[in-house]
Amino acid sequence: MLKRSILAAVATFALVAGTQAQEGATIVLRSGEKLNAQLVDMSGAGFTVRVNGQERQIGTNDVSVIDFTGNGDLSDADWARVGGGQTVWLRNGQTIDGSLYDIGGTTPLRITLRTSSGERNLSSNEIGRIVLARPGPTGTSGSGTPVARPIPEGGGVAVPGNQAWTPTGFTVRRGERVTFNATGEVQLSTDSNDLASASGARSQRRAQGAPIPDVYAGALIARVGNSAPFPIGEQQTVTMPADGQLFLGINDDQVADNNGGYRVNIQRGARR
Repeated sequence: MLKRSILAAVATFALVAGTQAQEGATIVLRSGEKLNAQLVDMSGAGFTVRVNGQERQIGTNDVSVIDFTGNGDLSDADWARVGGGQTVWLRNGQTIDGSLYDIGGTTPLRITLRTSSGERNLSSNEIGRIVLARPGPTGTSGSGTPVARPIPEGGGVAVPGNQAWTPTGFTVRRGERVTFNATGEVQLSTDSNDLASASGARSQRRAQGAPIPDVYAGALIARVGNSAPFPIGEQQTVTMPADGQLFLGINDDQVADNNGGYRVNIQRGARR
């Protein structure tokens, strides 16, 4: 009898924990499709959501709006308040410009933003909606003509310019030496002249809301697990700062309007 009671209590706790680690939201995709979903988590691969009880992964660059209080529709006046990056509407009407960096925790979810003044943590019950990008295609020239900048072919890891973080499939150890060689370019906005190599923007501009604000916008960067990001560039050998999965990313405050990407060859060395 006691054993059955303990098992029942454990099962109840697991059920409650699984239920708490999510938040109801309307997810508007870049295609215009709307999902009534439970938002669970955000990682380098994108968002984890539950739709009709089924878990689903959605790429970061596929999402336009996350609305915790409505149906995801924005008026023309609302869109006029959205700058070139991402915008968070608080339930009190205040807006915050920045870059969505992490989602985690339990109900209410913990939402982490990168802003020009540093990281800011909010609870999902403080937020009305998060605007990541306008629905529809991106990557156009100044004249509105689409510009296709393919990622170079070959081996290694393809790092899309319009995805904040890309999992490499490598699990590294602290102290391990890893060499990176990157090719390709990223168009950082709808301006076809706003280009970056893996070393960063040709104009040498920076983005204050980027993961590493002091490094040129568009540069190739990396992180291990949830540790602090570090620069990579076109060619560099780096000592890994932690144990965990290796991610490659784009040093930009708004990746949804980027086009192109990098091809990165990774060579592992000995540990120090």
